[in-house]
Amino acid sequence: MANREAPAQIPVRPQGDFPVIVRVVWDDGTEEWRPARAVRWTAEHVMVAWRDVQQDPRSERYEWLRAGDVARSVSWFVGPPPRTVPAVSARS
Repeated sequence: MANREAPAQIPVRPQGDFPVIVRVVWDDGTEEWRPARAVRWTAEHVMVAWRDVQQDPRSERYEWLRAGDVARSVSWFVGPPPRTVPAVSARS
């Protein structure tokens, strides 16, 4: 991974297990967003875990990323719901 980056001070204990979406940049420059779990963090970095093969626990990997490459929600990926205009009633 081209965007992995470990913090200077690494927390030694797990701190949680929160669902996140992470930006991964592979060594060939390919970029993707994928679901993961945040398990440790500092002010600037997050250790995330994901499985390369969802059904195979042995494929789980752990990577440190900069906090800017980790999101708790993806509302900015999804457009807002369509606005509904109230019906105007005709008066006689």
